[in-house]
Amino acid sequence: MKKLIFLALVALSLAVPAATWAGDAANSLSVCGCGMVFTPDANTKYIEFEGQKYACCTEGCHAMASKDPAAAAKSTQAAVDKMVTLSHMKMGVANVYSVTEVGTHAMCGCGKKFNIDATTEYLQVDGESFACCSHACHEMASKDPAAAAAAAKSYMKKG
Repeated sequence: MKKLIFLALVALSLAVPAATWAGDAANSLSVCGCGMVFTPDANTKYIEFEGQKYACCTEGCHAMASKDPAAAAKSTQAAVDKMVTLSHMKMGVANVYSVTEVGTHAMCGCGKKFNIDATTEYLQVDGESFACCSHACHEMASKDPAAAAAAAKSYMKKG
């Protein structure tokens, strides 16, 4: 849960451009081109590309980013996009056990591990969403959603 909250905070903080240090932004998060999430401080160095400032997490990253600001800006945006995507994929689906570059992995109430995709059907149980591995599983689970949700949670505990 803490990881999910952190990812949500990162996603929200990434919606605005990195600010220069002004004392009042000490709790703002930034993403470096290397993918590191950090809090800029008075010693943070920035590069600029097309009027936008990008924070660098270390002297080494700043030195590399300064050589090719366009590539550094692109890397930073790619890292931000990935974090935002991963954080949104996990939120709200109770039976997701991991989110990777390959996809969002869930445990169905039938015990099958599967990747969530555009065809995935969901059940709503006590304010939680549960993904079903197939249309047939969704039909079966719809007959007793509470039992299907309990089964999914049980399988998730077993791994």
